[in-house]
Amino acid sequence: MNVLSPMVAAFLATACFGISSAHALDAATERAERDRIKAERDQAEAAYLTREHECRQRFVVTPCLDRARRDRRQSLERLRQQQEVLDEAQRKQRAAQRIDEIRTKVSGDAAKLREAAARDRHKEVERAELMATSLPSQGTSSASAASGVDGATSQPSPAAHSASLERKHLADYEKRQRDAKAHKEAVERRNADRAATGKPPARGLPVPDAASAAY
Repeated sequence: MNVLSPMVAAFLATACFGISSAHALDAATERAERDRIKAERDQAEAAYLTREHECRQRFVVTPCLDRARRDRRQSLERLRQQQEVLDEAQRKQRAAQRIDEIRTKVSGDAAKLREAAARDRHKEVERAELMATSLPSQGTSSASAASGVDGATSQPSPAAHSASLERKHLADYEKRQRDAKAHKEAVERRNADRAATGKPPARGLPVPDAASAAY
């Protein structure tokens, strides 16, 4: 009889609706199903050998052997189909686990990158504030020395020039951080797609770390 076990039939039903049967298949259930399939396969082989022996004791041997072989073949085919269902469920489960591992790793790397970027940005702001507060006296001295010079020909003070450079560095730094984040997200999507098809994750281009990107 070509009848599936209730457990394997449930796996087939979920697969027909596009639901991964691996989520309903824990390790203990899978082991039990594989043991059952092996036991039934052994029983089918033993039953065939018994029937073959009985057939050879009869006057008409060939029809009896044909029926025994047909029953054996049907039993083994049914068990082969059940084995394939379990193998496919296991493959999907491993692919889903690999995707989860990739997402977890990429998310962790992105969080570390954001934390490092925040620390570096805070340091840059503190540095700019410190320079802005330490240079007024220099600006006053320069203004006193240039009191006799026409205001139209005066040059920008060192404090203003330094603040302008700091703003430019901060803008460049934030742009590199955005580019690094976009790169990480692209790698995550590409690796997730490849893992879903059973392929190994592609190696992406190296992403500069947050500390070196600030300079």
